[in-house]
Amino acid sequence: MIKLSSNENPYPLTDEVAKEVNRLAVEVAYNRYPDKTYIELRKALAGYTGFPADQIIAGNGSDELILLSLLEYGGRDSVMISPAPTFGMYSHYASVTETEIMEVPYKLEAEFLFPEDKIMELASKYDDGIIFLCYPNNPTGERFSLSWLAKLLAETELMVVVDEAYYEFSGKTAIDLINNNQNLIVLRTLSKAFGLAGLRVGYLMANKPVIDGLNEIRSPYNISNYSAKIAVALLGFEDEYRKQWIEMRSERIKLEEFLKKHDSINAFHSEGNFILFKTDNDEEEIKDKLLERNIMIRYWDNLDTLGKALRVSVGMPEENELFKEEITSILEGV
Repeated sequence: MIKLSSNENPYPLTDEVAKEVNRLAVEVAYNRYPDKTYIELRKALAGYTGFPADQIIAGNGSDELILLSLLEYGGRDSVMISPAPTFGMYSHYASVTETEIMEVPYKLEAEFLFPEDKIMELASKYDDGIIFLCYPNNPTGERFSLSWLAKLLAETELMVVVDEAYYEFSGKTAIDLINNNQNLIVLRTLSKAFGLAGLRVGYLMANKPVIDGLNEIRSPYNISNYSAKIAVALLGFEDEYRKQWIEMRSERIKLEEFLKKHDSINAFHSEGNFILFKTDNDEEEIKDKLLERNIMIRYWDNLDTLGKALRVSVGMPEENELFKEEITSILEGV
C-alpha cells in the first residue's frame, strides 16, 4: 500500500540514522521515569530553532500541546477562533474543554483566500480565548501574511497559536514575533519533516511567562525516554533531513503542476507537503478506485465550502509517479 493520506515524511531512515537509532535503543533506561524537564531535548530543539531552551516546551505530539493551550486559555466563557477548513484537532479539543467554537470560512475563488479581515473583526469582540492559525494551513496549503499576524497580535487580547507543523516545507516562520508579543505561541512537530509521527514529539515556543503558566498544568512525564532520546538524535542529523525536504518541495511543485494541467482536476496551490484538489468526477469514487490500486489518499465528503474534496500527500518520487499514472487512468476511464 502506498500511503499518501497523512502528510508524513515518506522516506525510511538512512543507514547512518538507523544505526544511531539502534544504538540508542539499548541505552534507554526503560525502567526509569523521564527527566520531567526534558532539558536535553529542549537544548537540542534550541540548537535547531535558535530559540532559547527555557522558552520551549516539548509535548507528546503537537496534539497534546494544542490541548494544553486550550486548558490554559480556553474553557467555559472563552472562545476558540480559527479559519475553516483547517486542522480538525483545534475544534476537537475546543469541544473537549467546552470552549465556544467560532470558525471563519475561507473565501474561495481560483485559490483559497485567507479571511484576514473577518478574523480580525471577530477577535476584537472578545477578551478571553484563543486563536488557532495553521501556517501553512492544512488542508488548503496557503499562508497568511506575517505583517497581518503582527497587526492581529497588536490588536487582540486573545492568545494566538501559530501551528507551524509544515514549517520545513514552507520555510516561513513567526518565531521572530514572539519576543515582542506576550500573546503568541508558535507550535511545531517532529511528526512531519523529521518522520517521527510514530513516536509523538512536538514542541512550542513562547515568552517565559506563557511557558511558566503552561508548565504548571503540563503532565510531568509526557514524553517517553525512548521518544525523547530518538528525537535528540534525529535533530543531530538535520543536514540529512534537509536533503529530503528539498526533494519533497521539488516533488510537490511537480505534483501540483501535473494536477493543475489536468482538465478534469481543480488543484489548489500549497506550501505544505500536500495538495488539495477537486475533480469533475465523483471524488469518493476516485478515492475508492485508487485504494483498489493500493494508493491511499485523503477524502472529505463535506469540506466546508468545498464539498467533496481530495488531498494527496507528497511521497517519494516513484510513489508520486505511480499516483499520477493511476489517477490519469481512472479519470480517463481506462
